[in-house]
Amino acid sequence: MKILILHTFLALLLLLIPAGALYFFEPKKLVRFLMVVGRMTVQLLALCLLVWVLIRVDSVWLSVAWLVAMALGGSWLVLKRCELKGRAMLPAVALGLFLGVFLVGMWLLAVVLPVKAFDVRWFVPVMSLLMGHSVSMLVRGLSTYLSALQTDKEHYEFLRGNGTPHFKALQPFMRSALLAVVQPTMVNLSQLALASMPLLLVGLLLGGLTPVNAFAMMLFMTIGCISASVLVLGLTILLTDKKVWSFSENL
Repeated sequence: MKILILHTFLALLLLLIPAGALYFFEPKKLVRFLMVVGRMTVQLLALCLLVWVLIRVDSVWLSVAWLVAMALGGSWLVLKRCELKGRAMLPAVALGLFLGVFLVGMWLLAVVLPVKAFDVRWFVPVMSLLMGHSVSMLVRGLSTYLSALQTDKEHYEFLRGNGTPHFKALQPFMRSALLAVVQPTMVNLSQLALASMPLLLVGLLLGGLTPVNAFAMMLFMTIGCISASVLVLGLTILLTDKKVWSFSENL
C-alpha cells in the first residue's frame, strides 16, 4: 500500500506541467483545472471502491442490481439532456437501456468471448463500456427523434390520414434517429485507429493480453457498442412511444 501511495504521488507530480503552463498563460483556468482533476480522482476512487465491493461479494444478483442502477442513472441523464421533464418516462428509458445493454453484453460474454458471463471481473467492465456508449448515443438519437416529431407533425398526420399504421408513419422519424446514432459512429470509427484505439490497446496490453487477443477484444467491444446503441434506441422508442408522442403533441 505504501508503494502504491508513493507511485500515485509521483504520478500526480506530472500535473505540475499543465498546471504550470496554465499558471503562466491562463491563471484564471488553473483553479478550474484543479477542481476538475480533483473531481475526476474522487469519481474514479468511488468507482474502484464499488468494483472492489462487487468483486469481494461476487454475487450475480448484486451485479444485476448494479446494472439496473446504471440504467436508472443513465436514463435520468438521457432525459435531462433531451430536456424531458418529469419522471413518467424514466422507467421506460431505463428498461430500454437495461435490456439493450444486457442482451448484447450477455451475447459477448457467454457466446463470443466466451467466459463466465456473471464473473464480476468481466461483467462489470463489459457492461460499463456498453452502457456508457449507449447512453451517449441514446441522447443523440432520442433528441433527433423528438425534434423530428416536433417539426414535422404534418407529415405524420398526412400518413395517418391516408390509412398508414402508426409505426409505419413513424418510420421517417425513426430513420432520422437511427442516422443520428450511426453517422457519428461511422465518423468515429474512421478515426479510431489514430485516437482512442491506441489508449485501449495500451490498457489491454498492460492487463496481460497478447497483441492478437487485444485486437480481438477491441474488435468485439467496438461491434458490441455499435449494436447495443442501435438496439437500445429501438427498444427505447418502442417502450416510450405513447409518452413521447404525448409529449410532442403538447408542444
